[in-house]
Amino acid sequence: MMPLEGIRVLDFTHAIAGPTATQMLAQLGAVVTKVEPPGTGDTFRHYTEHAGLPGLSIPFAAVNAGKRSLTLDLKAPEGLAIARDLAGKADILVENFRPGVMARLGLGCESLRACNPGLIYLSLSGFGQEGPLRDRGAYDHIAQATSGMAMMNATPEGPLKIGIPVVDSFTGYLGVIGVLAALRRRDLTGQGERLDVAMIDAALKIMGSAASVWSYTGEAPKGTGNRGFRLVATAEYYACRTGWIALGANHQHQIAALFTALGHPTLIEDERFATHAARVTHYADLKGWLTAQMLLHDAQALDATLAAAGVPAAAIGKIGDILSHPHTAQRGLLHSATLPGSGPGQDQPLTILGPGFGPGFPRPEKTAAVPVLGADTDAILAELGMDETAIAALRNAKVI
Repeated sequence: MMPLEGIRVLDFTHAIAGPTATQMLAQLGAVVTKVEPPGTGDTFRHYTEHAGLPGLSIPFAAVNAGKRSLTLDLKAPEGLAIARDLAGKADILVENFRPGVMARLGLGCESLRACNPGLIYLSLSGFGQEGPLRDRGAYDHIAQATSGMAMMNATPEGPLKIGIPVVDSFTGYLGVIGVLAALRRRDLTGQGERLDVAMIDAALKIMGSAASVWSYTGEAPKGTGNRGFRLVATAEYYACRTGWIALGANHQHQIAALFTALGHPTLIEDERFATHAARVTHYADLKGWLTAQMLLHDAQALDATLAAAGVPAAAIGKIGDILSHPHTAQRGLLHSATLPGSGPGQDQPLTILGPGFGPGFPRPEKTAAVPVLGADTDAILAELGMDETAIAALRNAKVI
């Protein structure tokens, strides 16, 4: 049995943060109905510059597989009535419009919870539902910029964003944590919850240690580029004769083991490198020495040597390297989905990532399907008691 079996989620989300949240709920067993505008759907469907077919981009598929798609014009009275009917039967509603949009559509939290007191209503936005910045739009790289994350990732050339939408994704996961807590509270009280999760808050949560450092010292931590958190040269990225390697020797025994594995066991006795404070002070000297040493080795061979010596390190690879590694397969992270093809019988398999709770966590019995826009509209409306004539009338009126 899946943990959220029987839970119904109404999904008014688009792009990354909201769909990430609702897909996680689907992977935990909830039935997720994704509501999309007729004709266009979620704009993320069209990000085919990365990969995919028209209306079915792979980035969209990655965070929407396993959901049902209902097309609905929320500005039409008939569409609004259907949405409110579905919300009255839902356990969870998730939306990531700008603050105030859902209320203007007639789907605000207070209005819906008046009819369904047990509804858990999750709003995801750039800066939250309250505060002076609430009306500003945000994308992942904007949240990285505003939060200080890009500056903490800076090199001497300037600030750098992290290359993946890390804030978007973490915002979705933070929303799921809130939903699960709200479900537990509802079990005890019978009452739903209003959850307000902002990308800026999620970014700051990721940077929690930096926030406390700033509070204590009054200074923002400086950008470190590829340097590790302890600011020593033995925890950094280096070019090798072939490839690149990440070193992660932070503690005395690890650094001693690193020097020994590199054939210089007495280097730990050098007063410049003998203690953590000395290694920070003489960072440039140690980095220069390590830069020269790394160029004597092949990254993959050095990876194996350092692993055997107990030194945290890894050859720097591409995502396909770890996805195709037997370790990842054994971890149970890789799930199968079905990607609709360009015609009948042309569906193809697609790998998506599961919830990440380890190989022992239960998996859905069915393979997740990537929803074609509006593919489940008729079935969902039939569940509400509509017959074929009523559904056809809605389609003719372009409500669905």
